[in-house]
Amino acid sequence: MMRGKDATLHAILNTIIEDEPETQDEIAEKLDVSRRYVAKLLKPLIDDKVVKHPYVLNIDKLQDYGKYIEEEKFFGQIINSLHEMGNCVMEHNAKIINALNTNDIEEAKSIIVMDYMLNRMEDELNLVIKMKYSKYLTNEQILLITSIASNIERCGDYLSNIAEEIVDGLVISENIKPDIHELQKTMTNMFPIAMQMVIDREVNMDIYEQEKKLHRIIDKLLDKISNQTPEISNILKYIEFGMFLKDVERFGDRSIKIYELSRELHYNIPSSTKIPENVRNG
Repeated sequence: MMRGKDATLHAILNTIIEDEPETQDEIAEKLDVSRRYVAKLLKPLIDDKVVKHPYVLNIDKLQDYGKYIEEEKFFGQIINSLHEMGNCVMEHNAKIINALNTNDIEEAKSIIVMDYMLNRMEDELNLVIKMKYSKYLTNEQILLITSIASNIERCGDYLSNIAEEIVDGLVISENIKPDIHELQKTMTNMFPIAMQMVIDREVNMDIYEQEKKLHRIIDKLLDKISNQTPEISNILKYIEFGMFLKDVERFGDRSIKIYELSRELHYNIPSSTKIPENVRNG
């Protein structure tokens, strides 16, 4: 626990991050200390160009002062926004499962209507990054964060697509319902694992096992329907079902992308890095 001038400097630097003060008087008033004391503590950092005026921090020169900076000050609002987006996707996914299993057209329509929420959340996050955090993040970090948000939003788009397919007549026949249940379960497992990496930096290689399972189930379902001879009157139902499987597959692919982009953000492991099979399998 910091004491004395270390504690005050810690408070000063985090006040700069949070409040972007224009003057040392503002900092002093916020912390209830004298402006002279603020000036004394900031002078070495200003001389080293760690602190610039108006009062912002030079991210490239912060390494020697890392103990004074709470990293969550940079990422807290960003991670919270991504968390909210992820919760929205999981809520929509639960509704999709219910709508598909019960053929609830009205619930499917409600998901289509709510899809705008994720678009708005993504736009708001990008605006916050641009206006408040861009000066504290590297270009690489900004690109990774916006890419994560974009992939979360795309997961929502695929769920909205499935909702449209339900409205347009997608119905699951009895003979494939057990497979569809497994498909839904696997989708539902993958996305939270990806979000745990985003929010908690939790490494969980099971996401790759779930990915393989997802593709196995999709292949099994494709084999089943390819061995059936559809009547002309039912051809549109087969097309809808094919579109549904493609959206499920893309949802899984985006979940993997979210996981790997977040891994790169938190651990600097490039998302293009192929994880060895023996590591994936634990």
